[in-house]
Amino acid sequence: MLEVVVLIISIIILIIIIRNNNIEPFYGSDTFDEYYLTSCPAGYTSFYNNNGDIICCNGEVIVNKCIGDVQCTLNGKGTPNMPNCVKYILENYREKGEKVCPRNYSYFEGETKGCTDGLLNNSLTGPLNTTQKVCKIYPTDILNKNSINSCYNQRMLEEANFGEGFTKMLTQIQPNTPVVVEIKFIANNIPKTAYTRKSYEDYLNIVNPKWDDVDKTYLYNNIHIAEVAKAHYIDRTLAQADIDFNN
Repeated sequence: MLEVVVLIISIIILIIIIRNNNIEPFYGSDTFDEYYLTSCPAGYTSFYNNNGDIICCNGEVIVNKCIGDVQCTLNGKGTPNMPNCVKYILENYREKGEKVCPRNYSYFEGETKGCTDGLLNNSLTGPLNTTQKVCKIYPTDILNKNSINSCYNQRMLEEANFGEGFTKMLTQIQPNTPVVVEIKFIANNIPKTAYTRKSYEDYLNIVNPKWDDVDKTYLYNNIHIAEVAKAHYIDRTLAQADIDFNN
């Protein structure tokens, strides 16, 4: 009997581990039944087809015919030629989210665009509740880079990986400039601070647009760049003679 109990517990633990290592955004064909739209998405025009289904068209409707490149059925099961609107939208969100969202976040569009770490609301225009984490997709490249809560910067923070003993955060060196990923660590018992190469390049491109005209190796030998600092202090793969400690 004890062996059976141990086996069951082991199986449960294994399932939990597998699920935690294969987390996906909270949308897509596997969760499509969890959502139900009561009206066509923003920018779509609705009309009834011969079967009485409500069709959503992203263009003009003339004599019950969609003059547009996308149409979907609001309340029908859907077919390859006429997908269900929820499924169509979620698959579209998945494609967009893979490009702009942090890992395991769900993309959404409504009055604003963004990503959230949980389920979407019934209109697919935002998070299901106010307790979920949300990042914002701003309308301009400048705003995306200058805003700590932008998905661009949240994704950049997530992608910064320097192993154990490092802490990371988003910070703004100067007002109205691109946000940088700040890395803190201890080397030789002394606290060190550096910035990831990608984020600091965004920053330099605004505050000193001609920086690479002076020194194209600046981001590869400056001790204040996190990748350089890690190579020198932690990995011991970059000699002191190859580093600029003055800038």
